[in-house]
Amino acid sequence: MAFQEEAAYALASWERFDAAISDELLLAITSAFVLVAVADGDLARSEIDRFTALLRAHAKALAPLDIDRVDHLFRDLGGALLSEPTTGRQRALACISAVEGNAVHCELVRSAAEIALAADNRELAAEHEVLGAICDAMGIPRRPLRSCLPTNS
Repeated sequence: MAFQEEAAYALASWERFDAAISDELLLAITSAFVLVAVADGDLARSEIDRFTALLRAHAKALAPLDIDRVDHLFRDLGGALLSEPTTGRQRALACISAVEGNAVHCELVRSAAEIALAADNRELAAEHEVLGAICDAMGIPRRPLRSCLPTNS
């Protein structure tokens, strides 16, 4: 894709995302998850599956939201972030900052980001850096660096 086409694609993806999801918390969770998921420059199938599983696990709370539609938007948003990383990161962090001041929502957003961090069964410094930026956007303290991967105990 040429630069102008990538920019147009990214802007259109964000417009679809903003139009389809009006819930501030869901916007923040989706933005946090996708920011971490693309931090390594790729959107892995396992990351998409984990996001969809997270949504389906909370389907009652998200009703009457169309989970399949959100899944599609998530993929679209991931592509937009990969094609326009600077603008996409700014928009995603703006969505995330909207929950600032609500401790419960901030913790849900942070938890979603941590799930994304472990979704592809590996952790990268870039993903931890994005997690820190997410915390900064919400005005909450960064946690000490620790693994988000499940342990085999």
